[in-house]
Amino acid sequence: MRTLIIDNYLPNSPQIEVLYNVIKDVAVHTVEVKDYSTISTGEDCKLYDVIVLSGSQRKFAEPGIFDYYLNEVEYLRRTEKPVLGICFGHQLLSAAFGEDVVLMGRKIKGYYMVKRIVDDKLFEGLGERFFVHKSHEEMVADVPYDFVKLAESPHCPIEVIKHNRLPIYGVQFHPERFNDTYPAGIVILENFFKLASFYTK
Repeated sequence: MRTLIIDNYLPNSPQIEVLYNVIKDVAVHTVEVKDYSTISTGEDCKLYDVIVLSGSQRKFAEPGIFDYYLNEVEYLRRTEKPVLGICFGHQLLSAAFGEDVVLMGRKIKGYYMVKRIVDDKLFEGLGERFFVHKSHEEMVADVPYDFVKLAESPHCPIEVIKHNRLPIYGVQFHPERFNDTYPAGIVILENFFKLASFYTK
């Protein structure tokens, strides 16, 4: 199973190394990273079985940001492969399916409680409420068409989404950031790759 991490961060961001190292330990077989600007309308993605969309320091409120990621967006609209969008990647996934991304009015950073509202294998081994690491000041305005909301929190109504038919997920938080006190992030990543391996057999 080959996994591609699409790097949506600004150049030379240390966050992508953190994400890569965690995914490398969880995923099966090969993990590669490509900058979003090198993705050519999904042609590169055809070589991979699983796609992970990283976070970013960029915000949708900045003029023209969506246009930077049009090739990635076009791929997301067509793929049926397992996809996990993380934070900005979750927002980009939602925007690709026609939903707005809006400012929250404040920045959320640190470990926060999230509540699961739908049973899904992504949450296997977790309780109804769990803590995850968040770092964002924008959020998805509503659930995109053809998706269902799986989790929410008091400060962010849409924390996790899943496509109705396809193994495509978005999480507003950073599951790659976890510790012994708050291990939910790594559990979610492990569950996602178990799901992905089922779809790529």
